[in-house]
Amino acid sequence: MNTVSERSPVLDEDGQLLARFRGQIYQVVTIDHGKTKEGARVERLQLKGAGIEIPVLAVGEEGRGRRRGIVSVQLDRDSWVRWEAKNEEVLLKAAHLGATKAGKIKFLERETPNNEDFLLTVFRTPLGFCGSNSHTGDRTGEYRESSWGEQTPVFHPFPGITLEHGVIAQGCAGRAGSGEELIALMPREEVFRTGYSGRLYGGPSAHYYKFDGQRVLSATWEERAASDIF
Repeated sequence: MNTVSERSPVLDEDGQLLARFRGQIYQVVTIDHGKTKEGARVERLQLKGAGIEIPVLAVGEEGRGRRRGIVSVQLDRDSWVRWEAKNEEVLLKAAHLGATKAGKIKFLERETPNNEDFLLTVFRTPLGFCGSNSHTGDRTGEYRESSWGEQTPVFHPFPGITLEHGVIAQGCAGRAGSGEELIALMPREEVFRTGYSGRLYGGPSAHYYKFDGQRVLSATWEERAASDIF
């Protein structure tokens, strides 16, 4: 996974993350169990020492065996007024990357995207009961044998650039099951996947996606095989 580390959150492997993406405005979507929703919900982070709240995008959970990942959001005037009023949900629909004074990534709200090569994506990826989840690329076409003798597909690495991650969990300290939620830049025309394990009660074990520059196509493996959608 091409993940931005916590120690240098605005830099990629070449030290050029913000330099590469600065000035570009990206469409923002939320992906949740195969469904794509426009925008991402702006949440509230309470700064206890200062006695104020700030707008953020957040993934994961707080608590033992869990992690809440936070990226601050600079809202425009109209969104800030609505966010402060607390009487309606505020969605971040387009943004570009900036940096806080401490060098952490932040999102600056803008009105219209100008970049169709990447999609700013919030993954609200569930997990099965007593299970986990995964974020990968497409199938490679190869298979490996599991410890119980089943042939399972092999996947390419996750093609996105992970900007923040959080951990969700079930049970005390996450012992019943755990998985990740992500905020990532997803490249155009690259197939990516969210997978789910554990007790799924008849639900699909994975969804596959592709951003075509305008929208995100989504399908299960069976739907892809039947339709050749991508």
